[in-house]
Amino acid sequence: MMMRLDVLLVLYLCVCGASASSSIRDVDAFELDPTSVTHGQYKLVAVHPHDSDAFTEGLLFHDGVLLESTGLDGKSFVREHNATEFGVHVNEFRFPPDVFGEGIAVLNDKIYALTYKAKVGYDLDRRTFKLLDTFRFDTTTGEGWGMTTDGHNLIVSDGSATILFLDPTNDMHVIRTITVTETDGSEVRNINELEYVHGELLANVWFTNSILRIDVATGHVKETLNLDHLPTLEGHVEGIQGPLKNDAVMNGIAFNPINQHVYVTGKLWDSMFELDLNVPRRHIRRHSY
Repeated sequence: MMMRLDVLLVLYLCVCGASASSSIRDVDAFELDPTSVTHGQYKLVAVHPHDSDAFTEGLLFHDGVLLESTGLDGKSFVREHNATEFGVHVNEFRFPPDVFGEGIAVLNDKIYALTYKAKVGYDLDRRTFKLLDTFRFDTTTGEGWGMTTDGHNLIVSDGSATILFLDPTNDMHVIRTITVTETDGSEVRNINELEYVHGELLANVWFTNSILRIDVATGHVKETLNLDHLPTLEGHVEGIQGPLKNDAVMNGIAFNPINQHVYVTGKLWDSMFELDLNVPRRHIRRHSY
């Protein structure tokens, strides 16, 4: 289903220093061979700490600050990370204990937060994280998964191949939908977390290590970014025991307009990976928080 890219991946690695919540492994511990990865068109710029207790559902930057939402009953929240130190939280909203949180989007100074099966979403004040209101929404599966915005509408996935465009000023009325399809016309199901970047959608596909570039008008997959090597750099997942072991999959895409980089992570991952999807630069940046 996934299509091979024509451009050889050029991989550079920069590892950041320790944060208050976790530390990053030494660069030599990764033992990466850039020529061994033949899919993709990006550069791995840095590896940042991520809360390994966070079952990540939504990830985004707003005004230079990282926001994250998580799932699981009793463990669902929306958090604002410290602007200079990921893992340090300065604001938090907790979902009711019986509600499974999903994707988030920021529009008109509000944080819109989806839920998995409750068919109810939450409006939060962007600055204070106080609950302003709730809203009803419906999808083709009856579930909420990923969410982003084009600056006018909320764009929602529901675990199918359908992506819905909702009008938040009109009771979440469905303005239009697109169906995500490959070049051969086959539908791509399990579309999860979404990010709107430069007029197109980036999307996680549940239980894959791929990110799709999707034409926002037609739903056609323009490119598949193969990130199979990233879980091999993730130190926490292999040690997970219990019923969540198989659910610790890649999820979460955040575009930072300041540096034009994309940040990706996964559910219960201890790392967040900073990627440059533009033409690779010929040097390695090193930095610490």
